[in-house]
Amino acid sequence: MHTQALPGIRLVNRGRRRPARHLNVRTRSASRSAWPPEPAQWQDVLRSRPVLRRRVRLVALAVGGVLLPWMVVLGAVLPATAQAQHWALAWTGLDGAEAAAALLTAMLLSRGDRRASLSAGAGGTLLLIDAWFDVCTSAPGAEHAMALAEAGCAELPLAVAAWWVAIALTRQTR
Repeated sequence: MHTQALPGIRLVNRGRRRPARHLNVRTRSASRSAWPPEPAQWQDVLRSRPVLRRRVRLVALAVGGVLLPWMVVLGAVLPATAQAQHWALAWTGLDGAEAAAALLTAMLLSRGDRRASLSAGAGGTLLLIDAWFDVCTSAPGAEHAMALAEAGCAELPLAVAAWWVAIALTRQTR
């Protein structure tokens, strides 16, 4: 698959030991080093830089370690119901993000750009979030049944399809 990408912009230090006071901008094609690496090379970067890999792992562990007890606290202290000031804005924003992910995926796929896997994965995740909140915030009765039907017939199958595209494109670039 052919990739058309914009030239990367990187900030360079021109070999100085101390941080540069004035960073110069130049394109990746003009630079001599390969930093930042291409998306396909990130796995090699993490393998070749054990300190970076450890730091990334520690940050992920810290975030997960803090969020698990935080979920317990939220479950205990949050009220069962709440009134939101910007309810319509929240839902239109979520649907707008889903639309943007889908349109970006379509555009990148039409160009043959492997980065479509990123927008497809994000779109699938947004669809899952939409289904979750539709079901969890719907009123009992017909509204809840409608939310379940919409999640089961539209949002979840589309999320699975988007993740399938993301995984297929990721495997294709290896």
